[in-house]
Amino acid sequence: MKKNIKNIRFNHEKAPYGCEVLELDDLLKKISTFTYLGKTERIHFFIVMIITEGKGKHFVDFKEYQLEKGTILFIAPGQIQAYETKPQYKGYMLLFTEHFFRKQANELSFLNQSSLFDTTLSNALVKPDPDTFCQMIQLVLLLMKEISSHYTFSKEESLQKLTSLFLIYSERQKQMDNKNIPNHHYLSQYYHFKQLLEQHFLQERSVDFYASLMAITPKTLNRITRSAIQKSAKQFIDNRIIIEMKRLLLFERLSIKEIAYTLHFNEPTNLIKYFKKHTGQTPTSYKE
Repeated sequence: MKKNIKNIRFNHEKAPYGCEVLELDDLLKKISTFTYLGKTERIHFFIVMIITEGKGKHFVDFKEYQLEKGTILFIAPGQIQAYETKPQYKGYMLLFTEHFFRKQANELSFLNQSSLFDTTLSNALVKPDPDTFCQMIQLVLLLMKEISSHYTFSKEESLQKLTSLFLIYSERQKQMDNKNIPNHHYLSQYYHFKQLLEQHFLQERSVDFYASLMAITPKTLNRITRSAIQKSAKQFIDNRIIIEMKRLLLFERLSIKEIAYTLHFNEPTNLIKYFKKHTGQTPTSYKE
């Protein structure tokens, strides 16, 4: 059965700086009145869910995450999420756009190279030690205070610095939790490739195309991806295409023909063959 997905975009009128902190308790009460709970939505900004009380679960793309006190969940733009129907947890939700860091080259570079919002990694949760988590909550409270402050002098910069520090603490924990996160001289090139893929994957599936944009050879691009994630560049591209196909099949009201058009396949039969080659299933059997 096809599901109706809601596209959620950042509210710049409410949060003109491109950053906002919400209390989960208030947010969940509010969205329950709009019957959002239990329904899927595609977000178009960064979300960080910080759990301070209770337990529950949250759905991101095709995975169910178990939430509890001390856990932090990271959701990237373009991902599809769903709240459970009766959430039993409290905490905070940090929202921001990539444009939020537009004037801070170092912060933007860190965001683009961070593993926190890397959808190729298997786990989007981190759980810092209690002392670190307390420090991170203090940063969130400072952010909330700064957002509501009537002071305007360097306000945007202060919000960026506080958000960056929170993300740095989170990245440290992610690095400790995941031994497979790349940490070498190919890292920046790998994330550059990821950025380019996000911009062009709807139209381009060729390794040569991305290597050309990066002014390197396809062989060098393969060396970068194999060193960073133990996959060839083609495997990485195919994986991104399959993720999008699954999202469109499960969550959007699109026919196979419409999905083929969206992803620039010449014929629906080509899409069916491509999907079956990489998943072992036909698109129709996958969504049943």
